[in-house]
Amino acid sequence: MRKQTKTLAVLSAAALFAAAAPIMTNTGTYRVLAAQSGWTEEDGRLYYYDEDGYKETNTWKKRNGDWFYLDEEGEIATNQRVDDYFVNDEGHMAKNQWVSAENEISYDSPDSPDGGSWLYFGKDGKIVTAKWMSINGKTYYFDEDGLMQTGLLELDGQTYYLGEEDDGARKTGWILLETITKDTDDEDVWCYFDTEGRMIVNQMDRKIDNGYYTFIDGQMQTGWINVAEAGFVSSSTPSNEAATTDNSATDTVSLNDFRYYDPENGGRRASGWYTIEGAPGISEEEEPFSFFFKNGTAYFAEKDLAIFTINSERYCFNERGEMQTGLQSLKQADGSFASYYFGDDGVMRTGKQTIYNDDLEENQIWYFQTKGSLKGQGYHGERDNQVYVNGLLKKADPELRYEPVSIGEKRYLVNTSGTIQKATSSSSSASRPELGKGFKDIKDSNDTAWTVDTSGIIQ
Repeated sequence: MRKQTKTLAVLSAAALFAAAAPIMTNTGTYRVLAAQSGWTEEDGRLYYYDEDGYKETNTWKKRNGDWFYLDEEGEIATNQRVDDYFVNDEGHMAKNQWVSAENEISYDSPDSPDGGSWLYFGKDGKIVTAKWMSINGKTYYFDEDGLMQTGLLELDGQTYYLGEEDDGARKTGWILLETITKDTDDEDVWCYFDTEGRMIVNQMDRKIDNGYYTFIDGQMQTGWINVAEAGFVSSSTPSNEAATTDNSATDTVSLNDFRYYDPENGGRRASGWYTIEGAPGISEEEEPFSFFFKNGTAYFAEKDLAIFTINSERYCFNERGEMQTGLQSLKQADGSFASYYFGDDGVMRTGKQTIYNDDLEENQIWYFQTKGSLKGQGYHGERDNQVYVNGLLKKADPELRYEPVSIGEKRYLVNTSGTIQKATSSSSSASRPELGKGFKDIKDSNDTAWTVDTSGIIQ
């Protein structure tokens, strides 16, 4: 604050006499000059004298409810900074006013910022410094010099966004910003600021409205994201148990390290079916596959293949999370393998199925269990007077006409349509008459005689 000084008005005896003497004006009237304290107008200018007749300088004085600053000449200062205060073009102390830092012109409107640097003087007239200030429903930050801040602001370990140069108001919610790190080729990135204006910097699955989003270095993520590499704790896993599971650990990158965030749905955490390219470093083929996500995590086999139940239907996925179709061989808990069949839509099929064999260039008949714990597995054994081996209907080679098929320790004789050849209760074997009734000899194209019983089992 500038020092307050006083100028003593020294008057000679003549001057004193003159001050008390009547003076004729150009209007022909007389007035009496008398020394007085307080505000006095001289030559169209206001001055302030104290009770001792001293002119006040370099100090604040109040008039009609407003504060004015008297400069070193005792005149009312206008349009200038006075230490931590500002006086406008009428000399009033600025209160609740924006002031341009470049030309120090005050504005009455609380929405004044429109480019350049701005100061703000509060309700007590003092400049606002090093603090947040709510002005007309908007929040601004002023630095130690009182300058309104714009753009990204780092403060007390938090990041805020205060708009463009013509704004300055603290933002909340979604903001599209120019690239804020050097680790992206994108021109613009989406960032989110909470209700206090704080940027969400590094957080996985932040719930915003009705969606979940992940942020790395303040940027909303889309596509496949390696959340393990980013240092996030992976806690969400598929709830459905795989039909076959091998929990052996591997040193390779697992799909469980990844989450997927839908770029077509504003970066929301994926749920449900997606046809997309696979995770980087896991899927090598640059072609789309069908994936199913729950809470951003893809269903996948820990090893080889596994079956998951989705909306009451069963689907097969590999280690890369890619949905499988067609015939698949899955390892069972006892180490054996069982055949399954999945349609073009990925749904596991049961019952009798006609499946085209590309290698043989022919259709084949298969049968898959329809219920119980073995549902979907290829049927193994005799059924409807036919023999199925791991689901495939066995038929004789047309050139042989008849062929044996083994199921465990039993062998059945089938023809070219897969029908089991059986003896009648009254027939007998010519080659083995000692067997008695209920047996029959059947010769194939090689003239080999096969003796079968009434169940079609080869003797």
